[in-house]
Amino acid sequence: MDPVMTPTFFPSSSDAREALDAFFESFGFTTDADLSRLSAWVLGTRGQETRDAVELARARMEDWLSGVLGAGLARGGALLSRGRAAFVLSDAARWGADVLTEGPGEVPPELTRALRAAVPVPAPRELPAVMPEQQLVLWPLGELFRRWWRAGEPDVSISR
Repeated sequence: MDPVMTPTFFPSSSDAREALDAFFESFGFTTDADLSRLSAWVLGTRGQETRDAVELARARMEDWLSGVLGAGLARGGALLSRGRAAFVLSDAARWGADVLTEGPGEVPPELTRALRAAVPVPAPRELPAVMPEQQLVLWPLGELFRRWWRAGEPDVSISR
């Protein structure tokens, strides 16, 4: 194999390649050249099972995202889903697969700023709370009529 050529895949890794293509398409990559480069970045010259290849891709993307987003934005869990949302919202796929394969240290500063600005804010945790008691008015027109009728009586509050 020529050292300049992208490594070829084993015939048994076609399922892994399809799974990796679907994974990276969720980040917005659509061109075959980018998808091939990203698959080679994950698999290298080894053939892998589909599940192992996707897990390796997830791990590589989480490492890359934590390097780009920094420790402060990487906290709070769900780094991959928040990073994917930031990647798609900032249209980072237009920079090509080279941005991912070269590592987080080689990311252009404008892309880093765009990714950090696009990270969605996590929702607060659900906490149990007591709902305030509310009065149920079964006949709202009757309540209006009662208030109108009582307004005509002297020294009577219409609120009761």
